[in-house]
Amino acid sequence: MNIYGFLGFVCGVAVSVLLVWVLLRRFNTDGKTKTEYDERQKVTRGVGFMYAFYVLAAWVVVLIAIDMMEVKLPVTDTVLYFTGIVVSGLFLSWYCIMHDAYWGMNSNVKFYTRFLIAIGALNIIAGIGEIVSGDMVVDGVLSNLFINFEAGILILGIGVFLLIKKHRDGKDSAEDDDEVTESGI
Repeated sequence: MNIYGFLGFVCGVAVSVLLVWVLLRRFNTDGKTKTEYDERQKVTRGVGFMYAFYVLAAWVVVLIAIDMMEVKLPVTDTVLYFTGIVVSGLFLSWYCIMHDAYWGMNSNVKFYTRFLIAIGALNIIAGIGEIVSGDMVVDGVLSNLFINFEAGILILGIGVFLLIKKHRDGKDSAEDDDEVTESGI
């Protein structure tokens, strides 16, 4: 990567941090930048982070083994590292969503969901654009441009987990309603 690519990366990170800081107030219904969780959610999220760390550590061990065997994969190292972040991020999201610890007590769920859809769509569209233009694979190697597509996959995965959870919660409440009417209460 040349200096311009590095400066572009640094500027992108800086803009992202600034954007997140500004949007944090919109993510929460009370205008605070910090999302509030109850004690059960904090413990559950801690367990989720622990498991996600184990997933990431296992990914790094796999990458070390591949490197030690001197296997050359048709993908850049950056994509491999980012894939580990995506996999562990998906695991963390799945765990927190399925254990009701994803949304905070003051989360603006509608705004957050719309934001996820927009960011996910932008990343997927950018990834598809790179595939169509033929820039995704350079000299038989999957390039760093795949990272946009991976980020879209991460956000799409979170959306799928949220839909699964909503469906499961709907079934659970329907079953609870059936039990109430059967018992006559």
